[in-house]
Amino acid sequence: MRLLMAVLLLALAAGCASVPPTVPAVATPAANWILQGRIGVQAGEQSLSGNIRWQHRVETDEVLVTSPLGQGVARIVRNADGVTLEAPNRPPRRAPDAESLTREALGYALPVAGLAWWVQARPDPERGFEATHDGSGRVVQLKQDGWVIDYLQYAADARPRKLVVAREGLEIRLVADSWQAE
Repeated sequence: MRLLMAVLLLALAAGCASVPPTVPAVATPAANWILQGRIGVQAGEQSLSGNIRWQHRVETDEVLVTSPLGQGVARIVRNADGVTLEAPNRPPRRAPDAESLTREALGYALPVAGLAWWVQARPDPERGFEATHDGSGRVVQLKQDGWVIDYLQYAADARPRKLVVAREGLEIRLVADSWQAE
């Protein structure tokens, strides 16, 4: 069960955001940032929750997932050598990219490439998308690669605070308690 959550969160580690796409935005996207918050995953009838600390840089990502009580569940690292998933009492798993690793571990690929963009309320500029904006120009919904991303709340700095990423039988809820641009 914890490995499933770790692998789902692997999707958060693999995007690469360095050039902003041409979509109206309120907050300026940062190439390097740290997001800390909470995550919930609903996969069919399974439901998991925990805390997340995601450090994103153009060339690397590191995601640390802990239980609600603060125990380490998984550490995911993306760098030039590929993606590594470390979980307690299990050998590390490696793959050239996060999509391959999630496909291997789960039997299907997760929306890895888009998540680093989506948590910033932006579509992956390399793929087609549909976006719905509110009267202030903030994105309230993105549709990309068969996924629907709903932005439920924004923080005072105009960064997404609460979002839901959903697709047939899988829902990822993320609450960003803090954003820090580097």
